[in-house]
Amino acid sequence: MTRAASFGVSLAFLAAFAASFAHLPAVVSAQAGAQIGLGGFGADITLSISPLYPSPNTNVHMEARSTSVDLDALDILWYKNGEKIGDGAGVKEIDIVAGALGSEMTIEAVASEDGFEVASAQARIVPTEIDLLFESDSYVPPFYEGRAVPSAGTLLRLEAIPRFKRPNGSFVATNDIIFTWKRGGSVISSASGRGRATVSLESPGLFGSDLISVEARTPDGKFSGSASARVTPTEPRLLLYKDHPLFGVMYHQALAPQFTGLVAQNFIPETEMSFAAVPYFAGAVDANDGRLIYAWRINGNDIANDPSRPSQITINAERSSGNALIELALSHATNFFMSSFGRWGVTLAGGNGGGTSGGSGAKDPFGGPAQ
Repeated sequence: MTRAASFGVSLAFLAAFAASFAHLPAVVSAQAGAQIGLGGFGADITLSISPLYPSPNTNVHMEARSTSVDLDALDILWYKNGEKIGDGAGVKEIDIVAGALGSEMTIEAVASEDGFEVASAQARIVPTEIDLLFESDSYVPPFYEGRAVPSAGTLLRLEAIPRFKRPNGSFVATNDIIFTWKRGGSVISSASGRGRATVSLESPGLFGSDLISVEARTPDGKFSGSASARVTPTEPRLLLYKDHPLFGVMYHQALAPQFTGLVAQNFIPETEMSFAAVPYFAGAVDANDGRLIYAWRINGNDIANDPSRPSQITINAERSSGNALIELALSHATNFFMSSFGRWGVTLAGGNGGGTSGGSGAKDPFGGPAQ
């Protein structure tokens, strides 16, 4: 059933109409990418939409509101693209399902009394999608497949990927979209603007958390959407790997850490082995960044490291039983909020005595002796 235009005035409406000249009708704002219009001789009606920016094929809740007429005493008719979808006295709310990406839908609410229209409003709903991706410039080792998460003092990089699809199947270009970036609800003016789909920010402070959001819209207002992400920094994490003389750092297998009250002993079938510490998510360009400060201890004794490769250490067990408790404290020369600590128990095959030195042959960890 399509909506037919109706016209007429009841005695009750004449009184409301005369009173409406005492003030201007409220301005109806656009929500959810909606274009909302008014009708009905100055009586106002607005449509509240939730969520504000509907995604494709999601539920949308709509509610008619008015500050000048009592909607509970009126009949409210609802229309979708001109087709009647609901009616009844005081039915001010309705749920619909948004269309697919690239579709358009017009929802109209008409308030009437005794068959005569009092007020109406329209909402144009165009589903959109926005992905918000973020990563940090914190350090991660080669072949790491995860995201470099932020830690205190690192730089946070975010990118918004909008999908504003037109009915003809084409997408609005990123350069034709206006982006408004916010941090904790406050607009970041320096990062916002047309085509500004990426932004770089300082990571939240230690134990802090920030809500970063972006709103995107086209200049004509036909498309709009938003996305947000809560960013919480992490503490850098130390992992220890064997540094094989032939195969390099064995990133595929980290040594088991040793915690208080728990013993995790890693058996190494060689008499000498080099180890490399990897400071995941530290504010550094590589593991041997000059700003990183490594403090090694072996069985409670401080061990001087190689200034050119401070992230690595070599243990020789030719003159000892080969049992070693490796401890490492990591700090940063300029970022006083960054620190991390690790402890690993290691048993090397060997004879008597012990010490630290650098470099010797080792067996092939993939099976078979090294050539």
